[in-house]
Order: sequence, then structure tokens, then C-alpha cells
Amino acid sequence: MSDLAPSPPVVGVGLVGVGLVGVGFRPEIAADLLAAPRTVDFVEVVAETCFASPAARREAAAIARIWPVVPHGVKLSLGSAAGIELDRARRLGALCRELAAPVVSEHVAFVRGGGREIGHLTALPYTLEAARVVARNVAAARRVLPDIPLLLENAAWTLRFPGDALDEGAFYAEIVARTGCDLLLDIGNVYANAVNAGVDPGELARSYPLERVAMIHLAGGVREHGFYFDTHAHPVPEPVFALLAAVLSRTGPVPVLLERDAAFPPFAALAAEIATARALAGAAPRHPTSDAARPAARALPPGSSDPPGSSDPPAALALAQAHVAELLTAQRDPAPDAARPFDPGEIARSRAILQRKRVDDALPLLPRLACHREVVERLAARCVEASPRAGRLTAVADAIRIAAAAEADARLAPDASVDRLLLRARFVGPAADGSVRPRRLPFVRRERLPGGRVIWAVKGMGSSAEVRLVETRR
Repeated sequence: MSDLAPSPPVVGVGLVGVGLVGVGFRPEIAADLLAAPRTVDFVEVVAETCFASPAARREAAAIARIWPVVPHGVKLSLGSAAGIELDRARRLGALCRELAAPVVSEHVAFVRGGGREIGHLTALPYTLEAARVVARNVAAARRVLPDIPLLLENAAWTLRFPGDALDEGAFYAEIVARTGCDLLLDIGNVYANAVNAGVDPGELARSYPLERVAMIHLAGGVREHGFYFDTHAHPVPEPVFALLAAVLSRTGPVPVLLERDAAFPPFAALAAEIATARALAGAAPRHPTSDAARPAARALPPGSSDPPGSSDPPAALALAQAHVAELLTAQRDPAPDAARPFDPGEIARSRAILQRKRVDDALPLLPRLACHREVVERLAARCVEASPRAGRLTAVADAIRIAAAAEADARLAPDASVDRLLLRARFVGPAADGSVRPRRLPFVRRERLPGGRVIWAVKGMGSSAEVRLVETRR
């Protein structure tokens, strides 16, 4: 049998099998994965990457012939009190159908508030009001998603809302009861929240509705200034593997996926982590709830166990989320009094994470500048710090600014010019307010590079049309 033969079909609730292990598919590990496809049983792709890059979408469709592919959403904002953007949900549904996805996942978090794009998965308050918001948004999304399981992922927090009414595990029990969805349990996030709250990670994990866990995420992190960050850019620490084993002893052998988004080590190191996860998943005891006969989850009827007036619009939560979004995205650091009732230190920490994330999100859109990563990262950090956050397509707007700044450096100019030309072929802007929008009309333009090279970019009609580069000489 060819090593590139498709994986056997998955059964049960989306992806259920003994010892199934996957990895987030990223360009940095693509060649190694394709050379050894049996390293994993399935892969995950970030849905928004497929939306922003036609090439990434075509790649996802191609790899779906080798492995089951799970689309993972990061910007649907199921926790937004103002509701979700249905067009995003429709696009997610279309991607799921294209990939014949067995499951799809999103986060119990919000990324927008008061019309502002935060650009980061921001944890919700642990309240019934927030659980009702998630249930309402999930119901709206389900109407345009295909009939496959929607898994909801727990979020790590960098700031906490004051006045939580529930503890973390009880909040997620409310989420699964009200939505009818099972959990994608990110044990890296559980570990981070436990360490940062000063509680035992195992105790926190046991407070979750573990009988409703259908998949597990696993990732590494690092402690900085006394705070543990789930970075997806470091090896999985031994305590997180220990937590994985403890959770699997309760859930049975659910699929486990390793996330790695940056600072990629040699593939052998990642393969070793995948092998450790596979051994733990394979050794997990089988329970009646972990096989194909697992009963379907049932959502609470609307309004069940809710106090009078709970169906009213969640105005208080909407105002709180708008306040958080403004605090996190304003160009200048807010004064301590302006941060109330939130902790100023937590706001400052979250803002620093967002600045770093803007750089991390923009750099993959500059593939030619990537070979100068250390220099470009410093330049990108300066650009991001000096520029307000765009209302939408922030990563694109930041990448265009970074490429423009890099053109002023003779070492970077040739690669920066080509990266910028490709972005200009696919997007219009930035406008005066810093925003960009997809380019729907055809585009033909050239860029003259040092040494007499001339590069043409040609794009046809439509925002998803392929961009072709043609090189000529004088």
C-alpha cells in the first residue's frame, strides 16, 4: 500500500477512534508531513487562513485527499453579545463542505465588541448571561453550517471580568447543556488558567464536563513575568502531558491534536510529541461514552432554568465587551482609572499580547521577507506599535505597512517589493483610516527590482482569483 494512501474513514461523532492523533497543518511542516503522512491520523486547518489565502484553501482541499481535515475557526466570535456575522458562518460552512469535514470547531470567546475588532480570543465572564449569548450565537451559526458536529473550545484568559457567577468548569457545563455541542477541550488552556489562578490543574480539569469532551488540543507554553502563556510556540511541558493522561483516563480515547504555530523545531521533535500523545491516547481506558454508540448531546429548551427577563437583549454584557475592546485596541495605553472595573495590569498584559499577535498574524502574509525573519520581526514590531489597528483585515493592513517599510532597507527591498505587489494584487488600501478590502476587479501591475528584474502581478476577476507572477528583464 502506498504511504500516501488516504486514511481509513472516521466513524461515530465526527472523529472517534482509539489513539487518533492529529496536528495543525502549517507550511513550515508541510513537506515533512507529506513525506511521512502516517505520522498523524488527521489534520486541522485554521479556517480564516483559508478565507484570506486562495493558495491555502487549495492546499487544504488537496490534503483532504490524504487525511480528514478539521476546519478550526478563530473569528466567528460566538461570545459576542452583539451577535455573530452570519456571512462568516456561511463561509465556514462552505469550507466544511468543500473539505468534507468530519467536524468543525470554534471558541467560546469573543473577538469583537462595540464594532471593534480585538484580534484575539478574549475569554468571557463566567455567567449565565454569557452562556445564553453563546447558545444564541451557536443556534444562529448552526443554521448555515453543515450537519456535522460543532465542537466548542475553552479559552485561556489574560484578563478576567469582575463578578463571575460560576466557576470555570460549571460555566462550560452550562455551555454544553445550552448548545447541545460537545467540547474541544484545550488542556493547554486549562493548564494555563489553573497555573495563573493558583489552583491545581487536575482539579480544574475534573470540574469540566469531561463526559462531553469529543476532542483534545495540546500545546506548549512559557512563563513570563510570573504568568503562564499558552504560546503554541514552545514544546509541550511534562505537566501538560501529565494532565492529558489524567483527562484521557476520564474521557476515554478521544482524538488528540498537537498545535504548533511558531518557532518550529526539527520535525523529529514534533513527531516525538505526537508519538507521546498517541501512546497516551492509545492507553486510555474505553468508556461507554467514548465509542460510536455515544448518545447525541441534547440542548436545553430555550429559557430552561433561566431567571425571569433572561431573554432580554444582553445589554450589560454588550457594554462590557465594547469597553474591553476599546481598552485593548486603543493606540495609547489607557489610564488606570479608564480601565475600571478591570485590573490595569491585566489590561496592559493583554495589550502586549495583542501587539505581538499582530506581528505573528502579519508575517505569514510576507513569505519572501520570512527568510529575513529576525530583522523583519523587529521592523514589524515598530510598524505595529506606530499604527492603529485596522477595523478589519488587520493582518493584511499590517503586512502592507511592514512591506512598505522594508522597501526602505536595501537588504530587504527586493523581497519586500514582491510581497507588497502580491498583497496589492489581492487587496485595495490601506485607506486613510488604515482599512483594506478585497480586490474584486482584475489587477495588472509591474514592479522594477534592483538589477533590472521586472515582476508583473496579474489577477483575474473576483477576490479569490489566483495571482500569477511573471518575471521579465530589461
